[in-house]
Amino acid sequence: MHLLRPFLAFALLFPFCWHIPSSAAAPAGLPAPEPAEAKQAIEQFLGLTAIWMLEMEWTHAYANKTPKAEDFRNAMLAAGLQQCPSDFQEAWLRQTNKPGRNYAAPVLRKYGVSLKDLRERLQGKLFKINSRVHPPIPLYDEDEQIPRMDPRTCGDPKAILEALAALRAQVMGLTPDQLAQARQSIERVMLEFTLAYMETAICMNTAGIRESQVRELFAPIRTDGCPEDFRRACQHDLPFFLKGRFTGPELTLSTVCKKYGASEQEAFLKVRKKMKEWDIQPPTPQTQPAFRRDMQEIRENMLGGR
Repeated sequence: MHLLRPFLAFALLFPFCWHIPSSAAAPAGLPAPEPAEAKQAIEQFLGLTAIWMLEMEWTHAYANKTPKAEDFRNAMLAAGLQQCPSDFQEAWLRQTNKPGRNYAAPVLRKYGVSLKDLRERLQGKLFKINSRVHPPIPLYDEDEQIPRMDPRTCGDPKAILEALAALRAQVMGLTPDQLAQARQSIERVMLEFTLAYMETAICMNTAGIRESQVRELFAPIRTDGCPEDFRRACQHDLPFFLKGRFTGPELTLSTVCKKYGASEQEAFLKVRKKMKEWDIQPPTPQTQPAFRRDMQEIRENMLGGR
């Protein structure tokens, strides 16, 4: 098994050398959270990020692989930074651009966040889940000495991943079954979204597509049964989608998907595979109506019976 790095250092101490896109930040115009709510949001973000980091590390170690920069980026974006107060978001983003500079420390002191206390609470919960596994939670205050870590003493990798999944659900206030159900409901919606997105994007690049036609594609998508923050993100982003804007710092849906472990890439690959199987070719302005009929048949085929 590929050994984990001896120091699994959290980004608050040793930030990684890549930039978190500005889409991770909260959309403008949202009210600032109360101090107690802000502290809770920061602690949840940091706890989930630490868990995601551990899951990423141990998943790769179990497969005898070394994480790539993209893996770290996904882990760091998986916890929902936009739910934290704006000053913490700003410090977090600045810190990723200046490795070694702990910009977040003053903000953590402002809100009374102790990484040591948070780490010990998470370790206690993990012990109750499975006392035989004890990977170090990578959360350390700036005045703490980071201990050396021997992966051989942490427990069975498979058991560690199972315990971390249960811990992640607890931090989110869910049972493992509820978290799995939330992820499945989001993945269902994201499959519908991806079908609508791909038809819109392809048509925009050929003969164009009217906003009313785009609205017809997205209107049937229902988010009933999905987590509340996912539904809010859909409502927030929908006006941009109707204008054909699927990327940008103001969009929030992607971050919420990552938070629940829902893979946007998987939905995209499913649709692309189906289009290849059905020999759906990129349209010309003349063949776009036929292309849209083909996409309608694909939607019915992939979504029927769900």
